[in-house]
Amino acid sequence: MHGHGDAISPSRERNRVPARREQEATEPLPYGRGSDRGRGSGCLQNDLTIAATYEELLRKHGLDSLDALFAYTSGQRLDKLGLDPWRERWRLALRDGERERVFYLKRFLHPPRAARRAMRRSSTGAPSLAGNEWAWIQRLTADGIPCVEAVAYGEEVRRGREVRSALLTAEAPGRSLERWVREWGEAERPMVRRLVPATASLISRLHGCGYIHRDLYLSHVFFDPSQPIERSLRLIDLQRVIRPRCCIRRWVVKDLASLNFSTPSSLVSRSDRLRWLRHYLKVEKLDGAARWLVYRVIGKTQRIARREQGRG
Repeated sequence: MHGHGDAISPSRERNRVPARREQEATEPLPYGRGSDRGRGSGCLQNDLTIAATYEELLRKHGLDSLDALFAYTSGQRLDKLGLDPWRERWRLALRDGERERVFYLKRFLHPPRAARRAMRRSSTGAPSLAGNEWAWIQRLTADGIPCVEAVAYGEEVRRGREVRSALLTAEAPGRSLERWVREWGEAERPMVRRLVPATASLISRLHGCGYIHRDLYLSHVFFDPSQPIERSLRLIDLQRVIRPRCCIRRWVVKDLASLNFSTPSSLVSRSDRLRWLRHYLKVEKLDGAARWLVYRVIGKTQRIARREQGRG
């Protein structure tokens, strides 16, 4: 995948990262259309913003309102250890003519203050968790960063506080790299070598546009082997994305360390990782600034490992 962000400056600045595009970092993101304010109630409800491609399908299945998305229980509930009780995830399989299409539904009901406060750091202007992720999907897509496809979202906000919201996305083609690498062995080494520059280009483009994923593990990078390698990858789970106005290098290190930690050493060697970094930085040789970045990423990776061991 060929990044289209600015190239890395050849300067010796110690904290080198892919150059950020010149865009207004403080510009709020439009998070949707068609919101209505309740008369005298201080209530804001968007009922429902739907991507034009999916309007007919959702209407056919009676899923064209926020109430309907919250009432839906015919799919597969995706519970996992540690998932907050105010959050739900569902897998939906909807018939569309002769084929079945898969979607994923996130529902948020009375999110706590801490979750709402964390969401406001994203600076999207969205008053809800679902609206926040919808906004990031729209912005990353507009900037040419392949990611999950947004289908619909709705929100209910009362006196500035989110009551509930829901986000529906289409199933990303392929599977997460986390699942692929569990099955791969020495026979897949040629594929790994091809994925090194492809993943590096994707993440370089993400960071070059000023975005930080904040949950950049292999589980959130999807790979579709049926596509040409330059179009085979996309990002999912964008609810924690930020576009920081300052200290971006700190956040870049965190993203790269998360990716490094989740990549098995049995499949991806040290030389593979250094080649990845050269593609990410768009340089032929790692200089002092790049080596400094390596040390920072290694240190953060070790801290992530200790934290995960403590949880285990």
